[in-house]
Amino acid sequence: MGGAFGVGVGGGCPGGAVVGRMLAGGVLALALIVPGRAPAGTWDELLSNSHWYVPEENLLAYMATSGSSFTSPPPLVLWDQTLWALGPAVNGLFSGSSQATFYVTPQSSFSQTTTVQGIATEEGQIRMKFTPTSGGDPIIGIGQFRSVSGTTAMQMQMISGPSGGPYITHWAYMLPYDPATFTPPDPLPNEDLTSTEWAWTAGSRWDFQSDSLFGLGGEGQFTITDYRNGYFWGSGTGPAGSPYESFTQLGSITPEGNVLFNILNASGSLVSLAGLVAGGAETGRMELREYEFSGDEPAFGPLGVAVVVPEPGALGLAAVAALALSLRFNRRHAVRNH
Repeated sequence: MGGAFGVGVGGGCPGGAVVGRMLAGGVLALALIVPGRAPAGTWDELLSNSHWYVPEENLLAYMATSGSSFTSPPPLVLWDQTLWALGPAVNGLFSGSSQATFYVTPQSSFSQTTTVQGIATEEGQIRMKFTPTSGGDPIIGIGQFRSVSGTTAMQMQMISGPSGGPYITHWAYMLPYDPATFTPPDPLPNEDLTSTEWAWTAGSRWDFQSDSLFGLGGEGQFTITDYRNGYFWGSGTGPAGSPYESFTQLGSITPEGNVLFNILNASGSLVSLAGLVAGGAETGRMELREYEFSGDEPAFGPLGVAVVVPEPGALGLAAVAALALSLRFNRRHAVRNH
């Protein structure tokens, strides 16, 4: 899925390294899985000599053309079909090739071919290294297996591009196929919305505490101005004088709530965070960790927490509802006493 163009993230956090569970009140608890955990053969049969493609509902991707802003100009729509051809898998280790094709319009496209080396852990975490055949730095793609309508998919999220842009972000459920009997869809425009679970985030404001971005105890705020089919973008501010005093963000949220959150400051410094989101327009909460790669292994920063700021109207409605409930209870209580 465009793995040829950048760093990919799947599952909950870098390396699929964060697993989330819901606690009372919609709070997310995150637990790290050791990134270097040994591979196992659980997925060998599925991966061996297999082919994978991007289904039609996941062809949509976005490209930011500026090296210093994700929002000015706004991200451009792309259509991405990526095909993987994998060889034998042994104890979770596999290799193969990837062909990614991006369409800006039906008449304008660009592509790249890479070799692939990957690991699948017993828990279903996936790490893949894409090395461009034309030269250039290798790219690490990370994800996890998920069940989609009874089919096991490889769910991936990514941000990609050389320093200074352009940057491409894409998320998809990579599905297996037999090239002898099935032709993957062309990456042409499809305006159907298939991921609306987090559409409420459009227009939302968030308070954001992040030691790695803003310094120890530092806090900022961001707004998600746009959301479409799992993708979001917007802008934010941090403490005055900090490297992220002003920034823009571009990323994705999967239907399950996995978040890839990429931040670009005015000087063009890109930072990627990943984690999970839970709640709704009044209770939304993201738990995110900054990550980077040393070789093939991800390194994680401290946990950062973003909490949605409810709109005044929403707070007013909640207060009215609470007051009405209280009055109704008091009336019932008074009748019983009478």
